[in-house]
Amino acid sequence: MNAEPSSTAVLPAEPDGQIPPDKAAGLRTDTLVDSVVILLAMTGVQRLVGFCRAVLFCRWLDPEQLGQWDMAFGFLMLAGPLAVLALPGTFGRYVERYRQQGLLRAFLRRIVAACAALTALTVVVIYFGQRWFSELIFGTPGQTELVVLLALSLTAVLAYNFMIELFTALRNIRLISGMQMANSLIFATLGVSLLLGWRCAASSVVIAYGGACLACACGGSLWLRRIWKALPESAGGFAQGELWSKLIPFAGWMLAVSVLTSLFEIVDRYMIVHYSGGSAAAALARVGDYHSSRVVPVLLVSIAAMLGTMITPHLSHDWEAGRRDRVSARLNLFLKLLAFALIVGAVVVVFAAPLLFGVAFQGKFAGGLAVLPWTLTY
Repeated sequence: MNAEPSSTAVLPAEPDGQIPPDKAAGLRTDTLVDSVVILLAMTGVQRLVGFCRAVLFCRWLDPEQLGQWDMAFGFLMLAGPLAVLALPGTFGRYVERYRQQGLLRAFLRRIVAACAALTALTVVVIYFGQRWFSELIFGTPGQTELVVLLALSLTAVLAYNFMIELFTALRNIRLISGMQMANSLIFATLGVSLLLGWRCAASSVVIAYGGACLACACGGSLWLRRIWKALPESAGGFAQGELWSKLIPFAGWMLAVSVLTSLFEIVDRYMIVHYSGGSAAAALARVGDYHSSRVVPVLLVSIAAMLGTMITPHLSHDWEAGRRDRVSARLNLFLKLLAFALIVGAVVVVFAAPLLFGVAFQGKFAGGLAVLPWTLTY
């Protein structure tokens, strides 16, 4: 009697004869080579859109409004990890482990609940302390309306970042690249539309950024539902305190690194706002001038950061599979190539700077051109 072949018979088996958890769950992952190719291709288009958007913002916003947007964006980047204690940052390390153990559903339920509660608490704190946050961010207590917009946008940013971290940990680089591309396009479209059709001010840009993150988070949630249905029911639960005893130390280090990195990136502008002397408007105008010098350097840094985030789940996958030598070889090669690429990129930017500031920025930011070599240095 002929038996119908099992649907799992075509799946490659692990050395012990078991089907890989990601294959059994029906979850698609990308190889490291595919991830690099996809990411670089999508990044090229995405960064071109981002660069054009930045040029338009520099042309249309006056220096003070451009400085307000710079400070607002810096606050969102700093407050994001702080608000949720960097819990989504642990996905790259622990999603693979709990997926192999059949506990991914239980893991995600707890993280989602914790992040939702922390997000709600953060919004409440910002709303009731809006004058204090206005003084902290913009150097004046008179920007409470913009602070409220920041609080609302922060919720969308946190949801978007959650999706990106999760899909990165699941090694679905195609989806991540698509979400980031959509975010860049929607942000540019909304930003240009609001600046031209509503108000040529920083508030328009904040709303546009929050709207772009919200739209992409909603789109990502549709994919998350499909992934959730493909996951097997959790084989069991966690012992009391077992999950958090592992996550909290790792999240603590991730939070410390994230906060220190964000502070390093924005401390110069906070010094300008709070210690340069003169009025808050004049200080924000200086920040706007300084913003122009960071357009291209931030582009280089963001590409490097995305590559670093992308490689972590692959290293984690090899580590959990016991391929420690492969992890070491991949990490060493990645660091060497990244350092070389950044040096070459910085040299090219220095030689192209007069053309960039003279033509693209229409000679509007002479101060930015003067400090460009220093922004490239750090």
